[in-house]
Amino acid sequence: MRKSLLLSLLLLVVLPCRAQEGYTHLNLAGGWMYKDALTANLALEFSKRHHNSYEIFSDAYKSNMDDSKNWLMGVAYKPMLTRSRNTLLKLRLGAGIGSNTEHFIGALQAGLELGYVLPGNVVLMLQQKNEGVLRVDHSFRAGLLAGIKIPL
Repeated sequence: MRKSLLLSLLLLVVLPCRAQEGYTHLNLAGGWMYKDALTANLALEFSKRHHNSYEIFSDAYKSNMDDSKNWLMGVAYKPMLTRSRNTLLKLRLGAGIGSNTEHFIGALQAGLELGYVLPGNVVLMLQQKNEGVLRVDHSFRAGLLAGIKIPL
């Protein structure tokens, strides 16, 4: 009886454990893009092995120069470049599709993401973003976003 109780307790503790599986985060970020534009980002991030992650994102962009707006949805892969105690640096590579006020657009994204992990696995992030967009007036964009990742 005692052995079976210890075995069942051990199984209850060990079975839910998954080595190096991370968290799912809801990312909220906003910032400034070169040539006087604002951008906002909402994303769902899935952490994988070795702190690499995938992201499903949506972006909103508004230029103050010509009052153009566009919206994108897409996916991004974020491999870990380096990690220390509470900080991490990731490369961000992604692609998105969407629309502006006139027609369909597509975009390729690349950049860096610096994160600082707070207690409770909340992450403060600073993201440098480069974006090449097809079928818009400002086809190359570079910017800086600040945000927070909330664990789900």
